[in-house]
Amino acid sequence: MYYLKCGHCPEMSAIKSEYITFCDHCGKKFPLTYADWKAQRPDGTLNVFGQERGISEERYQAIMKKRRRNRFDLRGKAALITGIVVLITCGTLSAFYGPELVKIFRAPKVAPTMLEMNNWRTFRGNILRIQSPLSLSPATVADAPNMRRKTFKGGSYADGLVIRMDETVYLSDAHIELDAAAADATRVMEKTIGVSKFSYKTRELSLNGEKALLQQGSYILRENSPLEFNSLVVVRGGSRVQLLVTHPANDETGRKVAEKIMRSAVMN
Repeated sequence: MYYLKCGHCPEMSAIKSEYITFCDHCGKKFPLTYADWKAQRPDGTLNVFGQERGISEERYQAIMKKRRRNRFDLRGKAALITGIVVLITCGTLSAFYGPELVKIFRAPKVAPTMLEMNNWRTFRGNILRIQSPLSLSPATVADAPNMRRKTFKGGSYADGLVIRMDETVYLSDAHIELDAAAADATRVMEKTIGVSKFSYKTRELSLNGEKALLQQGSYILRENSPLEFNSLVVVRGGSRVQLLVTHPANDETGRKVAEKIMRSAVMN
């Protein structure tokens, strides 16, 4: 097995077939695809392409092993330093602010500056394109049986806003129904560990003339964190895309930001 280095992110994708065109991690096109190389080398094979332009299995494993070791070292040092700083900071601030400090940590809010769309940026997935106040980066997600999944995520609970775009390819289905795909997406959310009092409403939208479903609802996370969400689901052939925006319940700024993100969505 050979791997092709992406020219846009530091990741590598396995050369599984002659149709390899886009990076498995960031979704952008490789600087040189097999098709481009084949046009210059009509007599070349996929194996020769891998030998000349790719990274061998042995070298790939060595690179990944080194990455894991470096990440472990950095995370260990960062965790130690962060832990010391947090303990000192919280100990000092709690003496002055007490209950108010606890309240701040328990109830994050979306910053009003996120409403300023001149600071937003475009995120383009394989099927859906949006405007976002946060940068979305590839996130690790496990494939399910007969499914190939790719996830991009921006924000965190501390920011008060989390944006996810999940792209799922149903390997055994050339065509999937929108209603069933949307129901499956919310079913996964509802069954997530720690989620309770899950409820939502669904309405139909049209994106560039194609049918989409917008699901808006709320739930309680770990029994003490009420959250609201907007989930936009579209399908094309055997692929499903879910755009999910989550923010604290009763946060008017969060609701406005989520609405703007949903309104910006267009099909590629």
